[in-house]
Amino acid sequence: MRKDRLAHYRKMLVEKHRQLVEEVGKSALYGKGQEDDSIKDLGDQATTAYTREFLFELGNGDRRLLKEVVTALQKLDEGSFGSCERCGEVIAEKRLEALPFARYCIGCQRAIEEEERMATG
Repeated sequence: MRKDRLAHYRKMLVEKHRQLVEEVGKSALYGKGQEDDSIKDLGDQATTAYTREFLFELGNGDRRLLKEVVTALQKLDEGSFGSCERCGEVIAEKRLEALPFARYCIGCQRAIEEEERMATG
């Protein structure tokens, strides 16, 4: 892959990394909020608990995505960025433009999703 394209993907990944670190930090801070539930009615307490749980799950998704971004940045450093982890083929630039942290080519991604569907279905 050309150096200018690699620099472009690095810039995208660094920006995504920054956004995710910020989001993970926000959800962690909200979850640690010291609110006094004793002065709230039962409905307010339930709403607060639901919101905390929702943000925690959202935070888990962000943490998983952050891990993918960090892995992609490591691949850039190692020189293996843009290769499918399953078949070794080059991942299409259109796919990398949409998901610069993509680990698999579109064919392998579809196969993995089908295997997961078969395993759970």
